Amino acid sequence: MPEAKARSLRNRRHITIACWPCRDDKIKCDGATPVCRQCNAKNRNCLYAEVDRRNRLSLRKAVEAYSQRVKQLESFIRAHDLVLPPTDPEHEALLNQLSTLYAPNESPNTNSSQETSPENAFNKHPRLVPDLVNTPAADPSDSPQALRLDPLDISSPSLQAILQAPADDVEAPSMNIPMQPNHSTTALPFNHCFDVDWVWDHSMMAHMDSDIGIGGLGTWTPNSDGQLPQENALCSSSDPSPPTLPDDDDSTDDEDHLAVTNQLSARLGSLLTTDNGEKHFYGATSNFNLARGGIVSALYAKRNEKERQAQARLEAVGLDQSISSKLEDHLLHLFFTWHNPSLYIVDQNTFNKARKQFEQGDVKTSFYSPFLLNTMCAVGALFVTRKYPGLPSPLGEFFASRATTLLDIELEHPQIATVQALAILSSHEAACTRDTQGWLLSGMAIRLAIDFGLHISAKPYVEAGTMSTEEARGRSVAFWGAFATDRMWSLYLGRPFHNISQAVTMERPISFLQQQGNHWTEGTSQENRGPEDELLNYQEVTVGQWVQLSRIMSPLEGSLYFQADASKTELQSLAEKTWGQMLSWRANLPKELNLDLESPMPAKCVPHILVLHMLYEYLVILLHRPFVAKHYIQPYPQVGQGHQHAREMCVRSASRISVLLSWYEKWYSFSQINIQVVQITFSAALILVYATVSETNAQNHRQLTGHLEMCCRALAELGNIFNNATRTLDVLLHVKRTWQARLVAASAGSKRRGFAVTTESQSKRRSKSDDENR
Repeated sequence: MPEAKARSLRNRRHITIACWPCRDDKIKCDGATPVCRQCNAKNRNCLYAEVDRRNRLSLRKAVEAYSQRVKQLESFIRAHDLVLPPTDPEHEALLNQLSTLYAPNESPNTNSSQETSPENAFNKHPRLVPDLVNTPAADPSDSPQALRLDPLDISSPSLQAILQAPADDVEAPSMNIPMQPNHSTTALPFNHCFDVDWVWDHSMMAHMDSDIGIGGLGTWTPNSDGQLPQENALCSSSDPSPPTLPDDDDSTDDEDHLAVTNQLSARLGSLLTTDNGEKHFYGATSNFNLARGGIVSALYAKRNEKERQAQARLEAVGLDQSISSKLEDHLLHLFFTWHNPSLYIVDQNTFNKARKQFEQGDVKTSFYSPFLLNTMCAVGALFVTRKYPGLPSPLGEFFASRATTLLDIELEHPQIATVQALAILSSHEAACTRDTQGWLLSGMAIRLAIDFGLHISAKPYVEAGTMSTEEARGRSVAFWGAFATDRMWSLYLGRPFHNISQAVTMERPISFLQQQGNHWTEGTSQENRGPEDELLNYQEVTVGQWVQLSRIMSPLEGSLYFQADASKTELQSLAEKTWGQMLSWRANLPKELNLDLESPMPAKCVPHILVLHMLYEYLVILLHRPFVAKHYIQPYPQVGQGHQHAREMCVRSASRISVLLSWYEKWYSFSQINIQVVQITFSAALILVYATVSETNAQNHRQLTGHLEMCCRALAELGNIFNNATRTLDVLLHVKRTWQARLVAASAGSKRRGFAVTTESQSKRRSKSDDENR
């Protein structure tokens, strides 16, 4: 190993011990012995402080030295044909691993006829390996020379006792960890998972308070039989990310591949499995991320007990009516057809499979729960107008009340289905104008999604075999659905959103797509479906474009609408950059999602593609609306294209939303549409109200009025299924009347002022003419 020797002998940049003359002169010392370079050049006496150098003892080198010593003993034992006790089978694998990792060089004193490879020697004969883990630290009073391996002295009585073959009734020597670890020494109480490359540094112990109790440190305790726990049980890591090695010029052989140091320095978290069977995310600051692959204790109710409690609670509040599976399937179909595609939060295939497993008695599925079923039925019931005998009316409120009743029990044992259900229930609360409840439920969903680690990449776990592709896809759909719902609420209520975009590494659902070419169907049954009802879904492509658009807008939304101390120049620069990215997004839209809004009505497409284009135009309005005012946040001198450009962009996008609504009404119906269209239509109508009351050109006024009537009619029909649409329409009419009154008053005041100025100028001219005539 010439390369390793050269590396170990290279000069270090820093040393820990300098000689006394160099310390007094405060100059750099190279630490050479017996005389350093500075003292040698100045021809002076070089003295070093007496320091215990055992803190620099490398465990790797110690193991190699002990292994070489054991090999000498084995050669001696084989030469004398001594009988050895059998090796403990429990430790055989560990000893083989040690012999492989720390195979010493052949001793030059060994007879060539007896030389053999370490592996063959260990396989042929049992070995004597010292218990390095529990070797107590040497007494500080001992000299460093005590660590030297002396030649074998066979006359030693203790060695004779070791080499003597045991009798039949004598138990073989055990190499197990003692029942009570020796804490009297200064050695740190490592558990069995410590990395063998750890460098001993007893100097750190001097800074520890001697009054600290060892029992409070949570050290490892042996099993009841005193045996080491199975290594793979706790050391197997579910985190597939490889450890990073430091690129430090000061690294030596003693500091290579320090897995313990790398784990301690980790700044990213990992997924851990709790005792309820769910994977949860723990970051580096929690310190739980060091328990990789282990079980983190968490007190949750048992699932069987949860089902019994849920049924009892529904009976107590009178919501335990029997619901036919046919009605549930119908409501679920409405949910998957009209709501889920635009706020994609539940993968239908994963849900159906989990539901079937649950009905067959497997309650351990993560993607189904009665709580989730009731929330999906509550949203699906929004699209139903008929009444069902034996069930309360409105049907959506009935299922929402059932879900709310089950909420507390669900949170006692949360799962990924809980994340989905909270986000879906928040959409129902938005439709019922319960803003506070919906805002809280959406926040709970995104918080719980982070708790389950849905925001971190699932691909490494799939590649490592610790997570199936189906589970990874379900996690991806659940996260991005919760993320989309949270963003919808932030825009809907104009409140700061929980921006976690920088911490998100989760792939889009299309990354885990197992089959291509699925179809979207409008009909509720096979009899009602025609060829025109089956359209290509493009669900995953649509979600991917939505995610990309959301990432583009995230920095601007936080600064433009919620950062009070942002300068006008900064806002203008950020808006211009964002606008360029949005134009690039629109230009690079996949062909299957692209719609030409300036041309006549294209071929029929699925509803969520129309909603995607509405969302884009809505974000264009949000981007330009603050810059409509001439002096509000427009920098002076002018930067960018100015307020006139902002007005044109807002009016154009509002008109395009009206066009998209007309297409949607032609192909489908406003009684079957996603709830986020309410806010989109409201914002577009508000811009059109502003444009119509201030437009003076008759032809432009007629066009804008037509677009405004389209938006108002859409809000009126949306009010039949969403109560918040009725509320927005009332606010819109109030704003229109207020703005019209102000503009009329301003126009009348301008005319009066103009008439007064004209009268005054005419009187002045008459007075001047009279003076001249005189």
